[in-house]
Amino acid sequence: MAAVKIIVFVLMTVFALYSFVMGLKERYNVLALAKPENRFDQPGNRLSGTLSIVLGQRRLLRDPGAGLMHIMIFWGLVVFSLGIIQFILEGLFPGTTLPLLGQNPYFYMLVDVFGVLAAIGMLVSAYRRYVAKIPRLGVGDWAEERVIVALVAGIVLMVLSYFISSGANAVAVGEGRYALAPVSGTLAGLFETMNQSLRQGLYEIFWWIHVALALGLMVFFRYSHLVHPLAAPINIYLRNLQPKGGSIRDLDLENEEEENFGVSKITDYTWKQLLDCFACAECGRCQDNCPAYLSGKPLSPKQLIASIKENLPSPAHAAEAEGEQVDLPELAGNIIDEDIIWSCTTCYACQEHCPQLNEHINKIIDLRRNLVLDQSEFPAEAQLAFTNIERNSNPWGIGLSKRGDWAQELGVQTLEENKDAEYLLYVGCAGSFDDRIKNVTAALAKILKAAGVSFAILGSEEKCCGDSARRLGNEYLFQSLVEENIESFNEYGVKKIITACPHCFNTLKNEYPRFGANFEVIHHTQFINNLINDQKIKLSGDNAPIKLTYHDSCYLGRYNNEYEAPRQIIKSLTGASMVEMDRNKDRAFCCGAGGGRMWLEENIGTRINVMRTEQALATQPEVIAVNCPFCLTMIEDGLKECDQTEKIKAKDIAELVAGYLR
Repeated sequence: MAAVKIIVFVLMTVFALYSFVMGLKERYNVLALAKPENRFDQPGNRLSGTLSIVLGQRRLLRDPGAGLMHIMIFWGLVVFSLGIIQFILEGLFPGTTLPLLGQNPYFYMLVDVFGVLAAIGMLVSAYRRYVAKIPRLGVGDWAEERVIVALVAGIVLMVLSYFISSGANAVAVGEGRYALAPVSGTLAGLFETMNQSLRQGLYEIFWWIHVALALGLMVFFRYSHLVHPLAAPINIYLRNLQPKGGSIRDLDLENEEEENFGVSKITDYTWKQLLDCFACAECGRCQDNCPAYLSGKPLSPKQLIASIKENLPSPAHAAEAEGEQVDLPELAGNIIDEDIIWSCTTCYACQEHCPQLNEHINKIIDLRRNLVLDQSEFPAEAQLAFTNIERNSNPWGIGLSKRGDWAQELGVQTLEENKDAEYLLYVGCAGSFDDRIKNVTAALAKILKAAGVSFAILGSEEKCCGDSARRLGNEYLFQSLVEENIESFNEYGVKKIITACPHCFNTLKNEYPRFGANFEVIHHTQFINNLINDQKIKLSGDNAPIKLTYHDSCYLGRYNNEYEAPRQIIKSLTGASMVEMDRNKDRAFCCGAGGGRMWLEENIGTRINVMRTEQALATQPEVIAVNCPFCLTMIEDGLKECDQTEKIKAKDIAELVAGYLR
């Protein structure tokens, strides 16, 4: 009888392993249709980061309730799995136990406790989805939901079957090792009075139920769309190790073998971009933090990933292709509406909050690249911005010769006039041409002069950094600007750059180095904070009290993790008191201008800048402090929409500090 039991178990295990391996192979075949990408560098960094993220579950704890539930499930199943090994081993070979663990009462106690935690976690997940109906989870039709219900029921029953069978087994082997096990030990006490043959039958029945459910999970993997428990750790290991601000994929525009630029069909994505689809748990954290979605735009980062996943080639189709191209529909305008593609502000909130480290933004920019570079289908406002940048190196289209006019009355020299200047002040397009933002540039120049900083500008030799061009999909224009700017920087031997624009800061700091640039870039809030700390500038101590709130820009905050320098500056301003908005730091709400949206009309849903302004107004400030020219423009427009311009002002950090100089 024992031999038959072993044979049946082996056959079941072989079938389960076969199904599991075939599931892996089928998904590999799908990924093999996509473009190549190297994500295997720096194995040490990848492994250490993966262990930290997966074992610590720290990204999930940003939502404490859901995070705790997930920790219960994850660690519950990890520890419980050790119990499963012992449980199956002893069922096949009575009296056999795991070395070190199998005779230890504390081991069985932990298995019981963590098994209960796993079961409770699964039940809580079902409650959140089907009773509390958490909006971001989004319940689908029964064809999809029955898979989730089956998984929850299967794991809960697997835990229960373990307890019942272990309780019966505890009586047979002696209750010593189960003495501390709260569930198995309690059930053992109930089974003591039961007829031995009945108890043994109960043990065998629930042992087989448990084995069937445990092995069934491997079969489940092949046929289910719920593969994120396996794909997520792999996806995290293969995460982008570039700085967040430099994570946009570079295009080789000189590659004659490329049939198209950007992404036209699903297989134009890289295999790693498609792996994101398998890793996605559809938890909706990205959606809950997306300003486009929250303002009524058609973009949902969650649904974007789901749409790509739903249209992946079938395993059979992928297997038949054997690496050759397959006939697939166009993505843009077909599977993914163009309004979705152009709604993104590239604020990084989706990626910042994704537990699986999925990369949504590259997918959108690759679609934009296809529309711009291959199909020439994009908003008319984007065409105007491109034309202005091509002709005059700025989106406003103002003559390049006027780029340095703001500096004439301030006595700011150009690098041509002062080649020995230590710092290049890279002014950017807004700081050079927008009348409101010129005040910020002047304030910054005043601060630098007061501190005795050796700096100069490029004047008419400065060109747009290319941030908007790249994020709107015009990679050709972006790379042309990079080449021209680096040539100017090298001509003057530029090694240190200060800029007041987070978009310029991010592009120069994180993207230019991949094209051969070699210089240090510092944002003006960081530089001013250093000047204050080093006592290079003196601030007035008798200013009237003023109540502020501070808006974190996406490209200084989420992209470059700089949250403290602006706040430290505000703390140093005598009389200034700051009240944080509910959405601040890595949860800050975008102003709506990023991703090239500064130059596009916003005709769908609520205006993002108005939503952010209302969030700021909720703190009842006198001043809304910002660190970005785009944010300043959008917040001031929001104040106009809210009819608050007489009562409340928006000011750049540099303007605040300049007003405190003495």
